[in-house]
Amino acid sequence: MNTAKARFLLVSVFIARGTSFLFSKTLMQSLSPMNILSARFLLAFAILALVFYKKLLNCDRRSLCGGIILGVLYTICMSFEMFGLRLIDSGVSSLIENMAIVLVPIFASILSRSLPKRKTMFCALMAIAGVGFLSLTQNESVNGGLGIVLTILAAVTYAVCIMMTEKVSKNAEPLTIGIIQLGVMGILSFFSVLLIGDLEVPQTSQQWCMLLILVLLCSCFGFAFQPLGQKYISSEEAAVLTVINPFTASVMGIMVADESMTVYKSIGYILVLAALVLYNMKPGRTRAS
Repeated sequence: MNTAKARFLLVSVFIARGTSFLFSKTLMQSLSPMNILSARFLLAFAILALVFYKKLLNCDRRSLCGGIILGVLYTICMSFEMFGLRLIDSGVSSLIENMAIVLVPIFASILSRSLPKRKTMFCALMAIAGVGFLSLTQNESVNGGLGIVLTILAAVTYAVCIMMTEKVSKNAEPLTIGIIQLGVMGILSFFSVLLIGDLEVPQTSQQWCMLLILVLLCSCFGFAFQPLGQKYISSEEAAVLTVINPFTASVMGIMVADESMTVYKSIGYILVLAALVLYNMKPGRTRAS
């Protein structure tokens, strides 16, 4: 796979992942967050394990370790996302979480003990200001402030996930990593459900339909194939491409879920999306970081 195909694959992955916010929020009206995560990822793992069983049989140590590491990290990230999403609008949740785009180069600069470029810092400050306006729109919701905090934590852990995905995918089989990652996420989520003691399954055809969309589109494709795309491009470029994720979630939230668009929310949307687009704009061959 060349770089252009890897970019196209990741854009498709992030569009698929963007649809998950609306379906997950709708499902949480009747199922708990961890029930949804456990069913979603166990079913996705079972499907992919059947289709790509030869890859699992030939799994090497690096792929196994990489899948376990990503599975643990993404379980933490998805837990923050789901509990935050339950309290705030789906479009707002996606926008905040995808601040990971500007967090990745900042974290990379910290690890390399160098200062982030001025453009990165400007975009980060713009995104933070946008989150501030979005936070004002959630004050009317019960525990809306808590939802914002949980989603910010999801953004931080998502940035770590993006960076770690690049690291573990370079010298291992990426699709195998993605499949193992889903299995680990499903098992950890299932154990948390047993620990809490609220095990339940979807009861209606509508619930099963939304769950299957999450399984097939958002998990089997959206999660499992991200390591494959990131094998051929850097974590920073992958972070830039995630701009399509909040755009997809925001449009679906407004058009499908009838989420309101207030003045403060409009300003927040503009600031965050502008920050993501500005960061994506690279003059000539200069690469921002």
